[in-house]
Amino acid sequence: MLRKVFCILFICCLQRGFAQEQNNLGHLLTAMQNAYDSNSDSFEYYANTVYAMAVKQGNIDAEIKASKYLGIKYYLNGQADTAVKVLLEAARDAAKYPATIQSAYLDYAIAQVYGTNKYGGISKQYLTKGMGIALMLKDDTALADGYNRLGIMYERGASFDSAMYFYQQALHYNDKANFLLGKAYSLENIAGLYARKNDLRKALRYQEEALGYKMRVGKKIDIAMAYINVAETYDSLKQYDSAINYIGKTLSITAEIDYKDLTKYAYQLLATIYEGRRDHVRALLYYKKFTALNDSIYNETKTKQLAEVNAKYETEKKEEQIRGLAQQTTIQQMQLKQRSFLLFIVIGLFVASGIIVYLVYNWRKLKAQSARQVEINRQQSEIAREVFNAEENERKRIAADLHDGVGQLLSAALLNLNNYFTTRSINKQTDVQAGQIASLMAESYDELRSISHQMMPNALLKTGLAAAVEELALKTSNDVLAVNLEITGFDERINPEIESVIYRVIQESISNVIKHAKAKKMDVQILKDEDGISVTIEDNGKGFDMTRLKNKGMGLKNIYSRVQFHNGTVDIISDAGKGTFIAIHIPTA
Repeated sequence: MLRKVFCILFICCLQRGFAQEQNNLGHLLTAMQNAYDSNSDSFEYYANTVYAMAVKQGNIDAEIKASKYLGIKYYLNGQADTAVKVLLEAARDAAKYPATIQSAYLDYAIAQVYGTNKYGGISKQYLTKGMGIALMLKDDTALADGYNRLGIMYERGASFDSAMYFYQQALHYNDKANFLLGKAYSLENIAGLYARKNDLRKALRYQEEALGYKMRVGKKIDIAMAYINVAETYDSLKQYDSAINYIGKTLSITAEIDYKDLTKYAYQLLATIYEGRRDHVRALLYYKKFTALNDSIYNETKTKQLAEVNAKYETEKKEEQIRGLAQQTTIQQMQLKQRSFLLFIVIGLFVASGIIVYLVYNWRKLKAQSARQVEINRQQSEIAREVFNAEENERKRIAADLHDGVGQLLSAALLNLNNYFTTRSINKQTDVQAGQIASLMAESYDELRSISHQMMPNALLKTGLAAAVEELALKTSNDVLAVNLEITGFDERINPEIESVIYRVIQESISNVIKHAKAKKMDVQILKDEDGISVTIEDNGKGFDMTRLKNKGMGLKNIYSRVQFHNGTVDIISDAGKGTFIAIHIPTA
């Protein structure tokens, strides 16, 4: 009995310890977040501690979160290579588990690092992947974040109309999620676009609306930044009293939270405003405040750097002493081993010669195999291109034969039959039968024209991809399935082979939705920019089990083979009852 009591007490202690550890992880996550927000020196300690504890507990969300914040911090400190290494390692670990919202935010972080280092194509792939996870998990806040990031990407590329569309989509999903701070960020992004267009009144209206949301959230640093944004716009409108008023509100908050960088910028803006008003006394006053604070920040940074350099110097000095002692010991050991070592030199030379001969022979063999493989790949690529071209040419030929041959014969027969009815007097029974014959011929003619158009639509040959897809969407959309289409960037024709591939992929996707998905709505977006062509196809149908992709049907195999032949990528995200999301990217460079 006593042994049983001790066992129960031991188990209770273990459970209490595990619960305490989980509670500690929660506190550490909060501390890490606060240290990150305040740019504290203790952030890296908290991030590494959270990561170690999360790995120990198998908490993948906390592990991803720590890695994500650590990677972003490295990126903001100018260490992009280290940031990419940390984030990609986290992505490899996350891929072993089912996707979560933290997985989506991790993909967004990777996209951010690549996007600002001139890797737009890779950035867009990770951004699309993250948005696919957010869509699959029906997380409107994460989806809004993705649209905001897309908008920023297109704004950097000076595609302002596309950027505006994505910012508005972000605002829609933030509004749907009732995420006030997210709505504020989306409104400020929209305001920035209007400021670029010099529509300052409209920009101000959106900034004031964003300020209202930030006031409701109550986070002081965000409110201060909103104040300074409004002040800048008033300054551009030459309404200096209003600008000065909002700068004063900014300074009252930055003094409270000790935010020196924003205080410094506010002083600089005040100096500029007073100088523009020719109030040189106040301009000089605030310029002196700006300079003093700037020097103070600089000196604090330098003091910290000097302390770090001194600590590093002392550490290196001690290490140098240790290395000196170790070197003396090593010299003595080497003298003892020198005689034995000389005996092995000759043997080593013979062995090395044999290894070199073997490596040279093996290298030549591998080089020949590599050359043969390159030639095989080239031939396979040429064969595949010939197959695709032959398929398209055969489609064109069959479509032309159907339209120009059989179609014209059916049309002539139908015309003659109708003419026969109008010139002959026949009884009622014969009239009914003849009418049925005419109806069947007309239906056959329409079916033949439909088949001919599906095989090779005239719009694709004559006017290009945009017109052909618009015609396809118009014919497909009905009361049962609404097809929404958005096409951006197709001001001129592109490679006919790529046009054909994209058209066939969209045609196949629409066919799959009609046959299997039982969807009521389907959204198709086609974007062309300097990185290539991106296509997203989304439906709200019944979806499917992703494990079925291992045994792809003929339709999916066609999509993969056509896109991959042009060095493109295909990402499909689906789940039972949650619809399907397909993202395709084909480079055009």
